[in-house]
Amino acid sequence: MARHKRDLALLLAFAFSATTAVAAETQQQQQSNCSAALLQGSWQLASARYLDANGKLLAEIKQQNTFSRKLIAGRHFSFITWQPDGKFEVAATGTFYTNRAGYHEQVDAASPPRLRGKTYHFQCQLTGSLWFHQGMEDGVLIKEVWQKLDDTER
Repeated sequence: MARHKRDLALLLAFAFSATTAVAAETQQQQQSNCSAALLQGSWQLASARYLDANGKLLAEIKQQNTFSRKLIAGRHFSFITWQPDGKFEVAATGTFYTNRAGYHEQVDAASPPRLRGKTYHFQCQLTGSLWFHQGMEDGVLIKEVWQKLDDTER
């Protein structure tokens, strides 16, 4: 009888944890309002924070101390990052897809070889002309805010 109680307790604990995980994933999926159609166009990085696994700030981009532009066309993305003096930093391109969980990039080519062939998953939220983009990249938590550029800007 004690064994049955223990087995029942384990089964209930497993069912509870599985239900909790599904509920958390469903909530995250419902929070993402990104779609490939809404992301089409040109985006400029407004700000970014990069944190290690302990939440320690590794780097921050604000007040245009670094520039980055991302272009979304069809199912493809490209981005380039450079310094205010024009010095090139990094570039990458590939394909992307969106689903209820967020925005996902598959890198085909990149200036740092370590990025090539990788897929990255990001939470994605659009609010007006802002794209809030958050996820892990090689052990670093990326929190970026992108500003949609007006198609009439030159």
